This record gives sequence, structure tokens and C-alpha cells, in this order.
Amino acid sequence: MDTNTKEIIKQLSNNNNILLYKENLHKIYTNIKTTHNTTYITTPKKGKTAFEQILKQTDKKTTTKNKTISQLIENIKENTKDKQLTICIDNFEQLTKREHDNYKELIQQKNIQFIANINEDKEFIDNKLLDNFIILNKEEYLTNRSQSININYVLLLLLSFLIFLLFLRIQLSMIRYIISGLWFTLLMYRTIYYITK
Repeated sequence: MDTNTKEIIKQLSNNNNILLYKENLHKIYTNIKTTHNTTYITTPKKGKTAFEQILKQTDKKTTTKNKTISQLIENIKENTKDKQLTICIDNFEQLTKREHDNYKELIQQKNIQFIANINEDKEFIDNKLLDNFIILNKEEYLTNRSQSININYVLLLLLSFLIFLLFLRIQLSMIRYIISGLWFTLLMYRTIYYITK
């Protein structure tokens, strides 16, 4: 067992949720599933299917047919009152507003621990939710995430400036046409006035 897995097991024994950054979560899941009641979800975008999978991990005999996500979550909470459950979620950055509240409700449960893995550097939907997690590779996470987000802002500022210059160029060329048109109209008026006089 590698040191990363040992640290994860240590944090799980302290009832901490764990956030990983660009790790092979499936490998970690296979290492800990023999000692912990664990389920693996590839992405939080799976919606109801993910919650059905979690419920089946807590009770193999349960039926999930015709249950809403709220009912599934209530059953999960009921089944984990007296036993621990570890949920491994890969691609946690894909969490959307739609699933946010459902996962937040499970994250706040005492007997449910999450091991979440972020694979892409994109803006996370709710940074306050991440306060519920211990970040194992914190330096790498903070360094890479801040650099990628700063690059995005620089690119947006540069693009905005280029659009401003393009707009300014178009406006200046329009003003030139308007002034030329007014000047030509004035010359024609003067010429016609001179001829008719």
C-alpha cells in the first residue's frame, strides 16, 4: 500500500472528507474497498443513477425503482446511521447546481465520508462546499488551480481589449464616412445654390 493510500485511510478513520487533485481515484478505490464499505462513482453528473448505486452499497436487497432522489438520500441516511460508508467520486469539478444540494446533504452526514477527485482546472460551483474536505496534495492543488484561473482572467481581459479596439476602429471609420457625407452634402448645396443664383 502506498503512502497516499495510507494517508487516506488515516483521514477516513478521523471521519474526514478527502479532496484529491489529479489522482487515480479508481486505483485508490480498489485499494481501500477491501477494508472499507466503499462505492465508486465516475462523475457527479450521473444524477439519480449515482444515488441508486450508493443506496445499493448500503443495502444490497433494497429496490430503487420508482424512488425520487430525495427518497434515495433519505434511505441512504437511514442505512448509514450505524455503519460507515465511503463514497469515491471522480471528476468532482463536474458537479452542477442540479446535484449540488443532494451531495451537500450527504457530505454533512457523520457516517458518510467522501473521497473526491478533481481532474480539471475549472471554476468549482461552490468553494464553500470544499471547506468540508481535507486537501491531501494541497500545495499542488492551490498552485495549479490559481495559475489556471489567473490565465483565464488574463485571456478574458486581453479579448475584451481587442474587442474594444475593434469597436473603436469601426466607430472611427463610421465617423469618417459621416463627416465625408456631410462635407459632400455641404459642397453640393453650395454648388447648387451658386448655379441657381
